[in-house]
Amino acid sequence: MDSQHPSTPVGGSYDLGFARLAVFCDGDTVIASGFQSLDEIAAGRPYTEGDLPETVTQALAAWQDGQWEPLMTVPVRYAGTPKLAQLRRAMRTVPAGQVVTYSDLAASAGLPGLSRLAGRACSENPCLLFVPCHRIVAAGNVGPQVIAGSYAGSETVKALLLEHEGVAVRTRQRDKASGF
Repeated sequence: MDSQHPSTPVGGSYDLGFARLAVFCDGDTVIASGFQSLDEIAAGRPYTEGDLPETVTQALAAWQDGQWEPLMTVPVRYAGTPKLAQLRRAMRTVPAGQVVTYSDLAASAGLPGLSRLAGRACSENPCLLFVPCHRIVAAGNVGPQVIAGSYAGSETVKALLLEHEGVAVRTRQRDKASGF
């Protein structure tokens, strides 16, 4: 289909064991995914519910089995401004089992000093798991055990994703007096 006659995406879900991932595809390209329902992610846009492409389900199954790379070979549509797309491409180069800071991500994308924009690229990431923003953490959360921090799919899901990839995660300790 051309840009004047876009195809209707196919939406389906995949059970990761600890969470259900909703995925939208245009052909073999992932255009959106997240840990909400298909309708919530579609937000009123039309889609056809159906089977996900075999390349997508095979890559997700491989990820579940500890084979990280197939997921990063699934084509994704990089939404957003050119700089946001640049940052999201850089996210796909962060190896499973590792985390980097927002500042590190910005630098690796060729955008040094734009750590806040890197945070925005993560917080507005439309292709969760396929663009692994869960591997990006705040500088203060790095250590022998990382603090997962915020995530569009919930802090708990982010921690589970990181742990599945072999990252030691600890929970954030809040100050009881202040609530922070």
